[in-house]
Amino acid sequence: MPEYNRLYNSLREQILDGYYAAGQIIPPERLLCKSFGVSRITARHAIRLLQEQGLVERFQGRGTYVRSINPKKVSIVNCDFSGSIRKNAPEMTRKLICFEKILPPQQIAEQLLLNKNEECMLAKRSDIMNNEPLAFDRAYIPLKYSSSLNEKLLVKIDFLEMWTRSEKIKISYGTQNIEATGASSEDVEILNVKPESPMLFVTDVVFNSDGKAVAVFESVYRGDRIKFISTNSKGKVNVNAVD
Repeated sequence: MPEYNRLYNSLREQILDGYYAAGQIIPPERLLCKSFGVSRITARHAIRLLQEQGLVERFQGRGTYVRSINPKKVSIVNCDFSGSIRKNAPEMTRKLICFEKILPPQQIAEQLLLNKNEECMLAKRSDIMNNEPLAFDRAYIPLKYSSSLNEKLLVKIDFLEMWTRSEKIKISYGTQNIEATGASSEDVEILNVKPESPMLFVTDVVFNSDGKAVAVFESVYRGDRIKFISTNSKGKVNVNAVD
């Protein structure tokens, strides 16, 4: 991990935990350099990231003060991830963690109507904004729809549109399930959060014009950095409660 990220994460955690309260000054650059053993440039980089997140504000000749303990959340509107990111967080980028052929979990195999012991492709990706991971997903795709898959395509924010066009898949509809969960060990490692931090676990299943599932996406979003917004033009909302 880069030194500026280590310093940024430490200060961010202290702000969010209330160690530095709103309106309180944080240590000056020279003390941060001494405490963390980093250069002045590294300290400035870390503070700039905090500024970009709206957590601190710098005043010439006065120092850097905590501005808010609630970093700005990225809005996902009406389940349109790529469209929402283009509008609300155009600086977000995507990183490929792994891409491999696997024997999928039974539930995924059933959703994709795979035969017993039939493999599929798995891509794990993280979504990053200002060097901070906000989400990651697992994309399960049948082998017959994987000929166009490569790293360049998989890291596109509008991957779904580009992939279905490349594979000549006509999308008919999709289903989405959203659950509130606590961060797993994998979430902690990839998203740099504390164990059991609030997360949103979203499962999207995409169906073609024949009504067959062509992909399953399991996405994990940080509850402190992502929010979902839905609109209903008919004024009706259906809510299903589950145990």
